[in-house]
Amino acid sequence: MTTTFGYLEAWRAPDLRYPAPDQDRLNRRYRQLLAAGLVLLASVVSLWKLDRDASSWRDETVSYAVAKRTPGELWLLVQNIDAVHGLYYFLAHLVLGVWDDGILTLRVLSVLGTVTAVLGVYATGTRLGDPATGFLAGVAFLCVPQVQFYAQEARSYALVSAAVVWATWCFVRALLDGRRRWWAGYAGLLLLGGWLHVFSLLVVLAHAVTLWHGGHLRRLGHRWLMAIACVGCAVAPLAVVSAGQASAQLDWLGRPSLQDWLGFVVPAAVAAALGVVLRRQEGGEARAVTLSTLGVPLLIVPAGFLLTVSLAQPWYVDRYVLYCMSGLALLVGQALRHWQRTLRGEAASQRRRRKLYATAAVAFALISALGPWYWQMRSAASRTDTVESYWGLTVTVPGDPEAVLFQPARRRAWVLARPAVFGPLDDIALQQTPAASGTLYGVEAAPDDIRQRMLQHREINVLRDRPGQPLDNTPAEITKRAVLRQHYQLCWVIPVNGGESAIFIRRDAAATNPLCAPGRDIYS
Repeated sequence: MTTTFGYLEAWRAPDLRYPAPDQDRLNRRYRQLLAAGLVLLASVVSLWKLDRDASSWRDETVSYAVAKRTPGELWLLVQNIDAVHGLYYFLAHLVLGVWDDGILTLRVLSVLGTVTAVLGVYATGTRLGDPATGFLAGVAFLCVPQVQFYAQEARSYALVSAAVVWATWCFVRALLDGRRRWWAGYAGLLLLGGWLHVFSLLVVLAHAVTLWHGGHLRRLGHRWLMAIACVGCAVAPLAVVSAGQASAQLDWLGRPSLQDWLGFVVPAAVAAALGVVLRRQEGGEARAVTLSTLGVPLLIVPAGFLLTVSLAQPWYVDRYVLYCMSGLALLVGQALRHWQRTLRGEAASQRRRRKLYATAAVAFALISALGPWYWQMRSAASRTDTVESYWGLTVTVPGDPEAVLFQPARRRAWVLARPAVFGPLDDIALQQTPAASGTLYGVEAAPDDIRQRMLQHREINVLRDRPGQPLDNTPAEITKRAVLRQHYQLCWVIPVNGGESAIFIRRDAAATNPLCAPGRDIYS
């Protein structure tokens, strides 16, 4: 890498033999070369094993199933639930109207979002450093495991990151020259990010810290506040509706775990240390806009704020603030660039050789640690469950659909994307389909109706979570468990990734059913 950048630096270095226009053209080609290299690298990495061994998981099936609804059905949905993802669903609906290759199409949309975000990191690093710094920052962002994880996810988070990263670039441009078009671009991209996911607007807290630390509040604070006010007014309707839906939308979340805190504290400590070291190396005015004054708040402030709020109101999931990793990438890019310059400036060949060996050893250790992680996250086992593992677990005879019960009701997501694969099912508890009811998983019948319907069947195939998962305590779920416990015998279990198919036989028929033979292993 040192040799490559040394060559590129020499190629773009000023040369008095060439007129200035020629030198500008060389510099432009140099930047274009690095940008093209990043696009190619990000595309290859993000597309690698994109089909994930022909597997998908329940959140992705929800994205696909919802995006396949009509605009009217989508509008009904966001009025009831999941308004925070409404714009993404409408965008996915448009994309699937052009090219529908199943969930893979929506993953390609995330790949495009990731490539766009990587370019945004490159542009910001180039603006506050140089093209080599921007390139290294872009590579660092791409190497973040969470970034690669959501680059291959049929959800909105890669697109949110792209909007926030480019909004940050406009923010930097506005601070450097103050022209109104940059403030307009900043507001427009924040608006896009806010409508893709409300929590993307937490980035303005990081930008406020950068404004304050750089001493720009008095000079540019009024323009920033005007842009934020416009965005706030435009996103307020979505925020109000989403807040009203939060109790139903995020009821599965608990308060931040130790893993959540470690996932925040460790990168934050690294970023703070890098910020202190790099701040001493940065030239210019003491309070200028720099990569450290931008990157440290960008990594720490939004995620730290959401974690703190989640102590009282559990709302934190790392993917909601995925864009924060761009701050760490900017700092790492600057640190790598500084180290590269240190190596080039080392006069003593022996000392330079030792530093090169140390650099190679660190790089090898990182690749050894992250390589298996990169491979694992592209396997079916990397997700909470595998929808395809449920294919073939239901047996339907023409004219006699199998009785199926979902525990909890949201596990109906397993059949939403490809219902034809399962064939006709007698969904015992379902009262109204997801599309007709304007919900994600449909509306289930009243508890008494569910009880009566269940008792009509001698055999029920229960598609449910694996043992040990938290139990929903809604009246319908309590009724399902009570009826199965009192009137049915568990006779056969087929465990799969993230759940299981459990065959329950009514007690009055269990004695003659070979599946319920005494001593038989229910897992055999």
